[in-house]
Amino acid sequence: MQDALPEESSFNDEDRRFDVGVTDSRRAMAYLVAPGSDEYIRIMTVLESSVTDLTPAEISVAVLASGPPMSEKQVQVRLDKLKSWTAATGRSDPSRIRRHSDILSRNWRWTATPAGRQVHRFYTTVLASTPTMREIPLSSLGRIVESLESLGPALVLEPRDDRPIAELVGRVFTSHDDLDAALVGAEDALAGLADRFDLDRDATAELKGLLVDYATQVAGELEQGAALAYKVLSKLRPFFGELAMVSVSGSQARALIERGALAASKGGQVGDWEGLASWCDPQTGRSSRFALRLVRALPGMHANLRRLHSSAGYATGRSRALMLARACADPKHGTAIFLAAVGDHKWRKFSGEADDEDLPGNPPWRAGPTVAVPDLLRTTGKTGARGRPPAARDDSEARAALQAKRAQRLQEHREALREVLATPHGQMLSPRAARAALNALMAAVRTGVQAGRRDRRSATHEGLSCTLFHTGAGTGAVIAPTWRVLLPGRVPVFHRPGQRPAAPVETRPDPAARPTVAMKGAA
Repeated sequence: MQDALPEESSFNDEDRRFDVGVTDSRRAMAYLVAPGSDEYIRIMTVLESSVTDLTPAEISVAVLASGPPMSEKQVQVRLDKLKSWTAATGRSDPSRIRRHSDILSRNWRWTATPAGRQVHRFYTTVLASTPTMREIPLSSLGRIVESLESLGPALVLEPRDDRPIAELVGRVFTSHDDLDAALVGAEDALAGLADRFDLDRDATAELKGLLVDYATQVAGELEQGAALAYKVLSKLRPFFGELAMVSVSGSQARALIERGALAASKGGQVGDWEGLASWCDPQTGRSSRFALRLVRALPGMHANLRRLHSSAGYATGRSRALMLARACADPKHGTAIFLAAVGDHKWRKFSGEADDEDLPGNPPWRAGPTVAVPDLLRTTGKTGARGRPPAARDDSEARAALQAKRAQRLQEHREALREVLATPHGQMLSPRAARAALNALMAAVRTGVQAGRRDRRSATHEGLSCTLFHTGAGTGAVIAPTWRVLLPGRVPVFHRPGQRPAAPVETRPDPAARPTVAMKGAA
């Protein structure tokens, strides 16, 4: 009885320190972070894997297979806490009641609640072990593109059958979830490796393999497939609401979804389709961010490769110091090696041993005889490679010349910008002004159309902004003395950054992902 008091006191102290403030289904997760969580997890593992209800005595016997023994009283206290957290439930067995003691809690039969089973299965499948990164399923991307391409013809059939459309919608979002989960896992693994500088040989080789494989195959395939899916989604954008309605109407729980009792699966809301389009966006989507992360990881991999290469040989001071440290760690010869390397040895002159014969066996070098250093050696030591470093070279003149060239280039660039802004559209520009206008124009061509205004796209390059309006007729042009750039159906307008230009003529929505640009020689 005396042995049980400290155990019970420790349980009470833990209960007072750990307080669960929520009252909803989140209480079922409290045992994962509570004091003594290892014991709670062992008990929940036994309850979740058992097909019948168990008594505390049976549980205390079953937990022996997964760790140190637990007394029946200890199991009973843990079960009471699990019941208060809605992770386990216990009840008396009417068929076994023979006396009053059979209805006490120590004779109850326990099992895990549905919420407790879900929480514990999530813990054992996701949290208990380190998740292994799986390959990126490019076949799922292919299914997304094929299903989206099949949705367009299915929507315009007469009479229209909503059943295959609902199946295509479900296939699209199921494949998207599979692809997105794998891509996020690969991106996290890549970020964890790329953000480290102290990688060993195996981890550096793993990072190199990830970068080479993904950069040459997966990233390219992913970018092309996402661009195709985005192109098809752009055509289906007017039908997003209709597709959501078809997805809900084809569900077996349509009545419950319409009453708000259940949430529709993915594809049953317009926001799901907008999110899918954002995911596939070639400029800001998941594929472009993944490719950008690949590029950012390359310098880290190169730095680790250079560090490993420089530290692998025996000629570096770091490798020599590490070899000496490993040799000094030897239990038998370590002390002798350390004294031989850094000990206080007998003093020696340049020409040999000292002339004094009465010196002790191992005198310190400060107490040894002095040696006269010749004047030439002393002079060379003061001014040579081992002496004082030479004075820094005076490069103020070169710095001033470089600064003057930079100021001149900046002034010429400002004059070119003023010329571009002052020259009407279609007029010839000077070579420098034409190059500045071309850079701003190509930046606008590479960007996407604006979200609120589908008839234009705008970008800024080195202090000059260009807005490209889609007119559907005519040809815009940037003309230089030796070349000209033509833009069929579009008109470029150059302006200062931050200004909103007015459309020169009537415009219409731009359907193309990238405008067509033609460059020709002088007319």
